[in-house]
Amino acid sequence: MDETVLQQVLDKLGNIEGTLHNLVEGQKRLEEEQLTIRKEQQIIRQEQQAIRQEQQTIRQEQQTIRREQQILLQGQKRLEEEQAFLQSGLKELNELMTALLHRQDETDAKLEAPATDVHSIHGEIASLKQGLHELEEKVDSHYHQLNERLDNIQLDVDFAVHKTTANERELYKIKNRLF
Repeated sequence: MDETVLQQVLDKLGNIEGTLHNLVEGQKRLEEEQLTIRKEQQIIRQEQQAIRQEQQTIRQEQQTIRREQQILLQGQKRLEEEQAFLQSGLKELNELMTALLHRQDETDAKLEAPATDVHSIHGEIASLKQGLHELEEKVDSHYHQLNERLDNIQLDVDFAVHKTTANERELYKIKNRLF
């Protein structure tokens, strides 16, 4: 009878030892998984840092574009002022031309110079308008590109947040299983 009790105790100790061994193996696997998760978290942090740097670069680019826009606006204002000045000059030229038309002999020689000036001024105004139009198109193009980049960054950030939440859930589940 003592031997059977002793055998039963030994069997139970063997079962406990096997269970203990299984628990130790499970603990090791959990620790390895936890290390993997920590590495993944470190990678996510690095990716977040890269995203922050990209955002900073985009902000700097936006500031540059805003400065360029300000310069363009100032240039446009100067062009408008020059155009107003030229229009007043044209008005004066027209008045002079009307007065000069009354003088027959002197009129022919003096009308050729203002006429070429007027054509030259019209050409310069057309050229300035064309240049301004091209600059506006470039600004619009940069604006659309920046919007697309911002949308892509927002998607990347949303993905990173979603992935981090999923990892935190998994860690929480693992902690609950351990305890």
